[in-house]
Amino acid sequence: MFLFPMILLLLVISGCAETSEDKDRHIVNKQQEMYQQTQPVHIYDYSIPRDIYQQIYDITTTKVVATYSIIESVTGVTRYECPSMGFAIPADTQLTNPLQPTYLGGSSSGIVAIEQAEPNGLFSSKNTDGTYVMCVDLKTSEVYPVYTEHKVTTFPFIVEKDKNGQWVRADNKPLAFKIEIKKTEGTVIPPPALPRAK
Repeated sequence: MFLFPMILLLLVISGCAETSEDKDRHIVNKQQEMYQQTQPVHIYDYSIPRDIYQQIYDITTTKVVATYSIIESVTGVTRYECPSMGFAIPADTQLTNPLQPTYLGGSSSGIVAIEQAEPNGLFSSKNTDGTYVMCVDLKTSEVYPVYTEHKVTTFPFIVEKDKNGQWVRADNKPLAFKIEIKKTEGTVIPPPALPRAK
C-alpha cells in the first residue's frame, strides 16, 4: 500500500524535473518573444526573389530551351560538355511520394508529416550528386540522357574556356528566354561590370 504512493510521487517529481534542454528552450523562446515585440518579422506585399524564382520555374517546367552543360570534377577538371535541352535534373527527384502517413494510436502527436509534390508534378531532390543532363546530338538532334555524379553547370548559352581556363560566353546570340524584373520602389542597383575576356 505504501509502495504505490511512493512510485506515484517519484513519477511526479521526475516529470517536473526540468532538463537542460528545457531550460535552453525557455531561454530561446523568451528571446524570440522579445524580438517579436521589438523587431517583428517584416511583411512584404511583393517579393522580387519569389517572382524571379517563379519565372525560372515556369521556364524550366513549360519550355524546352537550348542550353549548354559542363560536367566537371570537384577539382574543376572538365569531364564532359555538350549542347543540352533544359536544365540538369537531380537524380533523386521522384515521380511519386515514397513517404506514407503513419498514425500511432489516433494521437495527433503520432502523425508523420509527408511531402507534397511541386507544381511541376515532381517531388524535389533532397541532396544528391547524381544528376541527369539532357545532351543533344548535333548531327541527329536527338536528346540523350547523361548521368553523372560530378558537378554540373548548365548555361543558357554556348560557352568556351578562355586563356585563364574560365568558362565565358562564346557568342552573342539572343537567348531563348529572359527574366523580367518588376520595377519597385527604391533604387535599382546595377550589377558591377565584369572584365572582358581577352
